[in-house]
Amino acid sequence: MSLRDYWQLTNPNIVSLLAFTALTSGIMGGGLFHPIRLIDMTFACGIASMGARSLTNYVDRDMDAIMDRTKLRPIPRGAIQPLNALAYGLTLSSIGILLAAPVGIFYSIILLIGLLDNVVVYNVLTKRRTPWNIILGAPSGGVPAFVAYVSMTGKISIVALMLAALVVLWTPVHIWSLAIRYRDQYEKAHVPMLPVTLGIKPAIKCIASTSILLALFTIALPYIPDTPFGQLTLIVSLILSIPLLYMSLRLLKSTSSELAWNLFKFTSPYLAILFTVMAFDAVFRI
Repeated sequence: MSLRDYWQLTNPNIVSLLAFTALTSGIMGGGLFHPIRLIDMTFACGIASMGARSLTNYVDRDMDAIMDRTKLRPIPRGAIQPLNALAYGLTLSSIGILLAAPVGIFYSIILLIGLLDNVVVYNVLTKRRTPWNIILGAPSGGVPAFVAYVSMTGKISIVALMLAALVVLWTPVHIWSLAIRYRDQYEKAHVPMLPVTLGIKPAIKCIASTSILLALFTIALPYIPDTPFGQLTLIVSLILSIPLLYMSLRLLKSTSSELAWNLFKFTSPYLAILFTVMAFDAVFRI
């Protein structure tokens, strides 16, 4: 057991993306004028996400031990005892929720709802029961962007909902593409991911359809009411959407597993690039 093992337990790659969407969304909402609040909400979202991922690894420990992709995670390889992971996850989750409280109890409640959606609805109740598990769990991924933007502007707006919707739409595209690549491992662990239960071709069509929606949402960003985005967001949205639409339309025709994997690799940096550009655009209004 080491500090590195506990760091790995939080799935830092996933958490860093969620914290980044919170930071950039806060900047879009005017967070540079409220730096203490921006830092507080970014840490709140990041630490709460670390807690959620730790609890996820606790819940999934038996499944992770079966899958080659995950069997070297800290709990399956015995580096961290399950009860220690549970306590660690609950502690981090509580700290994240409490950090948001000085900005407003509303934001703590939203973070708690996101945690419950991710850990309870997705991992405990639906991940092993329905192929649509990721649809039910995806809203939790949009919480950091939503809560950070709203905490800066002080109101729930279409922009905040659109930012959350981008993450929600991105999530099944990303996860289902990954599930196609590791379909045999999910099947071995008896996890009914979409490619396992419906088959590769129907799953690929679902991925392609969701990708098209994601592209349309991205292009629509500069046109929503009270948008903080300008021409830069529009240009980059079009640049990102062209290959996304191209690969999605090709998938609808060919249903190629390799093409689905290429789509996964393309969507990996998609959110980070898009949120970076939107934050830059919101500050300088290009």
